[in-house]
Amino acid sequence: MMRTVPLLSLVFITFGILVGILFSHWKALGVQTASAMEQSTTETRDIAAMQADIAHLKEVVPSQSHSMTDVAYQFSSLWFAGKESNWPLAAFFLNEARQHIRWTIRIRPIRRSPSGDPVDLKGIYDSIDNSIMVELQQAIDKKDGGRFVAAYKETLLQCYSCHKASGKPYLRPMIPTVPPQTIINFDPNAKWPE
Repeated sequence: MMRTVPLLSLVFITFGILVGILFSHWKALGVQTASAMEQSTTETRDIAAMQADIAHLKEVVPSQSHSMTDVAYQFSSLWFAGKESNWPLAAFFLNEARQHIRWTIRIRPIRRSPSGDPVDLKGIYDSIDNSIMVELQQAIDKKDGGRFVAAYKETLLQCYSCHKASGKPYLRPMIPTVPPQTIINFDPNAKWPE
């Protein structure tokens, strides 16, 4: 009996240690689970908030017609700057027009044709930007009025090809007849304001 008491004591002590170890690990697992649940809830709320933000941004992004109005403004001003041989101003308006076209494409990179086929606006614009827009830039850089007029007209033809591909053949660009604004002086020799 004496031998069983130490053996029994050893069994109880070992059992107690095991229960203690299991309890401490179980408690740690329980805390981690609660923490994981809290993190999961936070992530769910964050995802919902981001989805709400995205939906709101989609509501407030201007339409392509708005950004194309900006393009028309810049491109019309470009014509008058070039016609007046105000080459720094022409370069400015060409750069602005290009940036606004890129903005337009970011708003809606793919349109649908009347038949429902996708129209890759970025692909069309990249082709225009890497060809006739380069010629227009070179005419400005070389201060070549005749080349500027030819490149400007060709650019309008290329723009119209995009309008037609997008199912909007009624949007016919033309050489502007009056500046879109009267606050900018197109005269390169203007002396006021200084």
